[in-house]
Amino acid sequence: MNWGQRALGALFTFVLAALLGPHDFGVVAIAMVYIALAHVFLEQGFSTALIQREDLEPDHLHSAFWLNLASCVVLAGITVAVSGWWAEVNGAPVLRDVLSVLSLVLVIEGLNIVQQAYLQRRAEFKKLAIRTNVAALVGGVLGVSLALGGGGVWALVAQQLAGDATALVLIWILSPWKPRLRFSRRHARDLLGFSANVFVANFGGFVNRRADALLVGVFFGPVVAGIYRLADRFSDLILDLTMRPVGMIALPLFSRLQRDRENLRGAVETCLRVTLIPGIPALLVLAASSDFLLALIGPEWAAGADALKLLALAAIGKAVISFTGPLLFAVGRPGFRAVMLWLLGAASAGTVVVVANMLESASEEQQIFGVALSRALLFLLVFVPINLVIIDRLTGFGLRAFAAVAAAPTAAGVSAIAVVAVLREATAIESIPAIAGLAVAVVLAAGTAAGLLFLLDARFREYARRLRRGVASAYRPSAPSAPGR
Repeated sequence: MNWGQRALGALFTFVLAALLGPHDFGVVAIAMVYIALAHVFLEQGFSTALIQREDLEPDHLHSAFWLNLASCVVLAGITVAVSGWWAEVNGAPVLRDVLSVLSLVLVIEGLNIVQQAYLQRRAEFKKLAIRTNVAALVGGVLGVSLALGGGGVWALVAQQLAGDATALVLIWILSPWKPRLRFSRRHARDLLGFSANVFVANFGGFVNRRADALLVGVFFGPVVAGIYRLADRFSDLILDLTMRPVGMIALPLFSRLQRDRENLRGAVETCLRVTLIPGIPALLVLAASSDFLLALIGPEWAAGADALKLLALAAIGKAVISFTGPLLFAVGRPGFRAVMLWLLGAASAGTVVVVANMLESASEEQQIFGVALSRALLFLLVFVPINLVIIDRLTGFGLRAFAAVAAAPTAAGVSAIAVVAVLREATAIESIPAIAGLAVAVVLAAGTAAGLLFLLDARFREYARRLRRGVASAYRPSAPSAPGR
């Protein structure tokens, strides 16, 4: 589900970025940051509450649906009302109309939330995969078609709306659960008691993760926001392919083990291992190849190349801390999670504000680099240690165990950086076209990382053997049935 959706989304995003340029891309990026913030209020923690709850009853689902529906209509109205102010704050007049149209996304997504949580709880990811991949394809094709026809910023708006509308239609077709005209105050209170703390935590988490995207446009305008956001999308893509598929099953898994500390520790270790083994090398390969990647999209994007290296490092920190939230929710500590995220979110937003004021008169490239540097330092030096201490206290998975998990992937990723550095020093790939340079850098870096990881990590060798056996069995002809059977 994640690989198909993110691969298609990345392909169409990069094509649209090359066709439209940083300004149009930045306008929609600023609008979508606001939509993402509104989505936190829309979701209200109900998804987590529905997945985590041991004794889920039908009226929990019906009550959550109608609460969400009311919320999404109100939030869409508020979005239209504040669109002019948000456009003025970010110095982009066209943002008013863009945000007003994108308010429809909130209504569409509000009608998705309960069905999606229901299918996640039941681990019916095949249905979710069909829905997300088809939606990404429909939205991307429409967006590129409009961009080629001169649609400008509206090509990106159409991509988002078409994808979300397709996802809505498909999830209502594929989900066996449908809402009824039933609302139970008791069941609503059951959910609100847990989801309120989850909402507060999610809001703090949004500020923690997205303070940069929220404030870059405010301080530096849509061009810097567009370049920065595209660079950040690359690192997010790696997380989507490595961490988020594991993250989607983490909460249901941890919730089933919430009273079994030993097996809970093993589950957390497995989630971290399965995420970091491919994630760290892939992110460091991305860092090593960033110059070639952005040069391929277009010269106007080159200012983000050095920032992308730092954002890849920050993404490693995001991968490490990604399972603390599901762990705290699973063991019934959403209040503690909320307090922690608000403190970290305040530090995150404060850091961006300080850096932005320091770089107010700097060049666009320096502004992008400065914000990215602050993110990398904050995640790796502050957020990762704090989250590892919490995981240790809850499960006994300590720093030494984490170092054992991260050592081989880190060594493999560093080897990838070294390979590209040697190639650049020898000027072996500097004089060839950008697409050829990118291909050479990625293939050699990824091959070196994978080979070293295979030598150093026994679990990686085990995963590789399982994958090979699975592929072989999938294509092996089945034996003919015996007569009479």
